[in-house]
Amino acid sequence: MANINNLERQHTEIKDLFLKIKQGINSQDIEANLDMLVMSLNTVAGKLNMHMNSEDKFLYPELINSRNEELKDMAKQYSDEMGNINIEFNNYKNKFNTKRKILNDLDGFLKESKEIFKILEDRIYKEDMYLYPKMKSL
Repeated sequence: MANINNLERQHTEIKDLFLKIKQGINSQDIEANLDMLVMSLNTVAGKLNMHMNSEDKFLYPELINSRNEELKDMAKQYSDEMGNINIEFNNYKNKFNTKRKILNDLDGFLKESKEIFKILEDRIYKEDMYLYPKMKSL
């Protein structure tokens, strides 16, 4: 079974970066925060890529093949709900991974950032509140 403590630590690091990005996006002078936004966006992209690939390729398939029906159903539901979020995030990151790209479509960046981070935060919340505790209880 996966190392839950490591996954939870990764979630904490990712959530901290989300907060930093959201604060930069919601600031009065977004242009003054572009260096931090770009650096944080690229950092979180690396962390998310590693984390989601690990979950999607190892954790979820293992859980879906579990003997515990509740855990199996939960993992299948979460996996189905999240679909291609990794691909969607990578597309978002590639679209906005430089200051120039953000400035060329600032409205799109703001809109897409809110959408993609909401999806990712929902996934992390569900895993932290339901999936990981269920795994720990077994």
